[in-house]
Amino acid sequence: MSKKAVIVVNPVAGKRQMKRDLLDLVALVEKQDYETILHITKSRGDASLIAEQYSSLCDLMVCCGGDGTLNEVISGLLKSEIRPPLLYYPCGSTNDFAATLGLPKSVNAASFDIASRKVLNLDVGVLNGERYFSYITSYGIFTKASFSAQQKVKNAIGHLAYILEGAKEIPQLGKAYPTRVTYEGGTIKGNFAMVAVTNSTSAGGVLRLPSDKVRLDDGLFELLLVRGLTDPVTTAAVVKQLVSQKYDGKNIILLQTKKVKIECEEAPSYCTDGEYAGDIRCAEVECLPGAIRLLV
Repeated sequence: MSKKAVIVVNPVAGKRQMKRDLLDLVALVEKQDYETILHITKSRGDASLIAEQYSSLCDLMVCCGGDGTLNEVISGLLKSEIRPPLLYYPCGSTNDFAATLGLPKSVNAASFDIASRKVLNLDVGVLNGERYFSYITSYGIFTKASFSAQQKVKNAIGHLAYILEGAKEIPQLGKAYPTRVTYEGGTIKGNFAMVAVTNSTSAGGVLRLPSDKVRLDDGLFELLLVRGLTDPVTTAAVVKQLVSQKYDGKNIILLQTKKVKIECEEAPSYCTDGEYAGDIRCAEVECLPGAIRLLV
């Protein structure tokens, strides 16, 4: 008796290459003794509903889309007590998380040899007890690039769309939010232009974190804090530091923690896995160790 695989596809992700690869993908999964159930999403939230509905009814969940689609599928799986392994085929504009995982960007027999893949017990984050994320939640500079770039622009020029949006935010590095950050190692107060809780080497389509410091299954998240700056010379130096991954502990702080509470005097706009998550004054973030079995 063949196993069942549910394939969730976002048809508008990235440069729409999924339309070209879809038949190949289904054929490759079925050749590996899976009976496939194909679902094409029609609107935001569909992927989450599908994953939740079929979580206990299949042996494999396949997600085809960008980081936002992956976020929805993971969110749906976490609402079920029975969670099948998850296979991610990235076809979004930037695919921050896929870059961290080193996943192939094309459908071919080698990339979909399911039996030879290893299981990564992926840590998942939860924001204020209800919103899940696979790799980042943040506010401030660069974090708006993902959700402010128009989909048609992202489809047309891909990763460059995020770079252009991120460049627009550089002059705003001086805009900062008075913030109190409480993590497992203590408390830090300051005026921050960005606060990011990540589980990825790539953040916001623009920033990169050192691969030797990031593990996706260690039960810890990276906490990145960037102080707000008003001096143009210092601002330029900090941007250079961010690009070159140099964290001096003064203007740029990189820590690790399982839990963190971020309290702001006003409510900044948060981004979660590339999507707008609301204007939040008090954000409590927690790591859920090994919550998802991801095939890599």
